[in-house]
Amino acid sequence: MRTARDSTLFSKQIERMFSAIAPTYDLLNRLLSCGQDIYWRKAAVDRLEPASGQELLDVATGTGDVALEIGRRMPGALQVIGVDFSLPMLERAKVKILRRGLEKTVRLEQGCGENLPFRNNRFDGVTCAFGIRNYGNVVLGLREMYRVLRGEGKVVILEFSLPSNSLLRSLYTFYFERVLPGLGKIVSRHDTAYSYLPRSVSGFPSRDGFAKMMEETGFENVAYRDLTFGIVTLYSGIKNEA
Repeated sequence: MRTARDSTLFSKQIERMFSAIAPTYDLLNRLLSCGQDIYWRKAAVDRLEPASGQELLDVATGTGDVALEIGRRMPGALQVIGVDFSLPMLERAKVKILRRGLEKTVRLEQGCGENLPFRNNRFDGVTCAFGIRNYGNVVLGLREMYRVLRGEGKVVILEFSLPSNSLLRSLYTFYFERVLPGLGKIVSRHDTAYSYLPRSVSGFPSRDGFAKMMEETGFENVAYRDLTFGIVTLYSGIKNEA
């Protein structure tokens, strides 16, 4: 468990890292996942089940792919806010929003997932794709999602996992630890970002462990399912408190 000071320092380091790789972030997502990241984000929005008139929040929105997927499905019928601590990431998200003509549906704010700049009980749904693993304090991040959700609101969290099958796990670990960091370094020209990725995944709680953290935060009907042979897990829960 990190101290408050350590969590703050860690978050600043992560913000600098993501800001540095922002120019190549989308390209590397497609390349290193073999295009599967598009499917994963669509699965997250499917689980969210956005509806007309809702106000939704995408935490750690990055370059905005989840927020854009929500907006694409229901342009003008709901409101999506994407929040991220990296300004260079948000700048790229803004370009994508304008290119798709979704500026009336999707808007962006700079902010930290561990201290969200929104009032209590505001949103009908909250998503977070590949972000909470990078928090200095994961528990605090979950509490913030819970705080800003309305009663009966749904949270959907997408995060990397390690395959349960031992053979697949060995193959995936080889790719993740030996191949991916080198490719990421060549394309992004960042020395550590893509070697940090496998370390952060191996240090993240197990599926059951993270589901328990969600329940301890107050979420009910917590469930998860694996995607793409278990290299990604989709978590969801409901805030039943009014």
